[in-house]
Amino acid sequence: MLEHIKLQVQYLGENVGIKEMRKHISYYLKNLPNATEIRQKINTIEKQEELENCLIEYFRSL
Repeated sequence: MLEHIKLQVQYLGENVGIKEMRKHISYYLKNLPNATEIRQKINTIEKQEELENCLIEYFRSL
């Protein structure tokens, strides 16, 4: 998933790439523990590094 984020940002730029990936990530997280909370947090993120760190932290907590 992190590689997809990097490719989207590289291809579309950080602003548009992150917004596009937020939609996909929300779908990927569906039915995982605490998915609602993490999706709400992800939907406010606008920077690639912050999004990657958020996902890493979430998956480590599982």
